[in-house]
Amino acid sequence: MTKLYTIGEMSQIFNAKTEKIKTDLLVHGFSIDSRTMNAGELFFCIKGENTDGHHYISQALEKGACAVVADPACIPEAIRQSSFPRILVPDPNLALREWAADIRKRFTGKVLAVTGSNGKTTTKEILAGLCRHLDPNAYATPGNFNNFIGVPLTLLEAPPDAKWWVIEIGTNHFGEVAELSKVVQPTAGIITNIGQSHLEFLQNTEGVAREKSGLFAGMSPGNKVIVPDTLLHLDLVEEEAVKAGVEIVKTTAVTEQASEKKCKIRFFNEWFESSIDSPLLQQNLVLALTLLKEEGVPVALLKQAAAALDLSVKGRYQQIEMDDWILIDDTYNANPSSFYSVLENLNKTYPGLRKIVVCGAMGELGDLSPELHRQVGETMVKNGVEKMFGLGGAEIKFYLEGWKNGGGKTEAAKHFSDIDDLTKTFREELRASDVVLVKGSRSAQMERFVEAML
Repeated sequence: MTKLYTIGEMSQIFNAKTEKIKTDLLVHGFSIDSRTMNAGELFFCIKGENTDGHHYISQALEKGACAVVADPACIPEAIRQSSFPRILVPDPNLALREWAADIRKRFTGKVLAVTGSNGKTTTKEILAGLCRHLDPNAYATPGNFNNFIGVPLTLLEAPPDAKWWVIEIGTNHFGEVAELSKVVQPTAGIITNIGQSHLEFLQNTEGVAREKSGLFAGMSPGNKVIVPDTLLHLDLVEEEAVKAGVEIVKTTAVTEQASEKKCKIRFFNEWFESSIDSPLLQQNLVLALTLLKEEGVPVALLKQAAAALDLSVKGRYQQIEMDDWILIDDTYNANPSSFYSVLENLNKTYPGLRKIVVCGAMGELGDLSPELHRQVGETMVKNGVEKMFGLGGAEIKFYLEGWKNGGGKTEAAKHFSDIDDLTKTFREELRASDVVLVKGSRSAQMERFVEAML
């Protein structure tokens, strides 16, 4: 945030009432965490699943907050009558998004949005890497700050002098992508894929497709969204795009191996060289290249950017060469669609090598959870996985059932409830040249296994 706002300007953005504060006072930054805020900053009383910023108003004031943005009904009784500067709003979370939307409206560069069931963060990092080759100031969502709090925080921290902002948009409930798109107002976007993610709330893949199509809500007629030509429910997505006046651009990845460490990707009748050797990531690269081509970047510049691209995102299909085996860290998250894709990719990329999966449960699948875990277990066998080590609770037994249904050997699939027992048995059974995929939902914390191996 470079522009300094006055309290009066802030209250106009929020359509809010101010108390005990001068409206011409300048706001020198903001904070949603009383532990890390600095004097002169505006404190937003953000409500989360497990916390409420209203409980920390006193601490924020002690740190020198210039004012607090609060819901008057939620201010603790003990300080409600105290004389402290405040901007009163019905929903501080919404106020944060409204401020972010105002920041966005003032930005004159390109805003590129990325959403999808799988690969959002990786595609965002690829796109950001390409953009930074074009403009060192290009800014992207840090980590996976892709929700109702993370997206506004990203916009509020974005440099106004950059030419490109790359914003990741996530969801787990209906309407969230559309709401965030209205804040972000993308000038172009990418839908990486449609898959079985957040089915506990989005019900089925058609629901997922409708939710991801919410990306169009904040876009202007004529804006373009890039999708793979294999996108599930493509007809539905195209129908929603027509309603919004948004153009869908379909693309596919055509590749060939250039050397042991390099691959070539065919793009607009030219071959691009890249160090990205995973077919999964190559598709994401093509989506990003296509978007920038549609935004007017010359192919020659894109070719240079692709060759210089350095992609190493921890926990997202990160291939680590151990002493005499290969560890693939895909621990950041998991849903059925991403599991199917990575298993297919594993089978294509490492023919002839013994493949092992170390897996945790997949979350947010609702009533479909048992059957979807079975399907993933069966898919492991179909894609040539020879051993499976599962870590966790009841969901792991469904992986095992699917493994057996697919014809996998019973003794080759094991269930562990303790990470130490898992790592001990794994080390005993590991062989030279094994390829080991580690994957699970965030809640499974499968990075513990990766850390134990490194």
